Amino acid sequence: MRMLQIILSCIFLGCTNISGLSAPSILHRRAFLASGIAAGAVVATPLASQAVIDVNNAAAGDFQRYPGLFPTISAKIINLGPFKDAKEMYEAMDNPVIVERLKQYEKEFTFGQKTPGGDRGNGKRSV
Repeated sequence: MRMLQIILSCIFLGCTNISGLSAPSILHRRAFLASGIAAGAVVATPLASQAVIDVNNAAAGDFQRYPGLFPTISAKIINLGPFKDAKEMYEAMDNPVIVERLKQYEKEFTFGQKTPGGDRGNGKRSV
């Protein structure tokens, strides 16, 4: 197993002594690990800018992809909705900080007709 780690490190980082398969320095290992962790975080994080959410029909958990909205603000949206548009949603909120947070994602919000059924409060939908 150790040999496989050394070979993979040499492939990705380059070794100065390939014939002897000397291990890369500690700095190289740290750089390799840091780049792998950063790449994993980029791949694993869903981008809010690629998503659109129907505010009137979304479950609370659907707001998790928008930093700062889950769980408190998403619960307020669900409890105070449905809304015709963003302006009506902003007027229903009781705190200007919440309104500013919502305005950050305004372009990703849609306001469809509320459909009956489903449990929007805990992120699970009934079938």
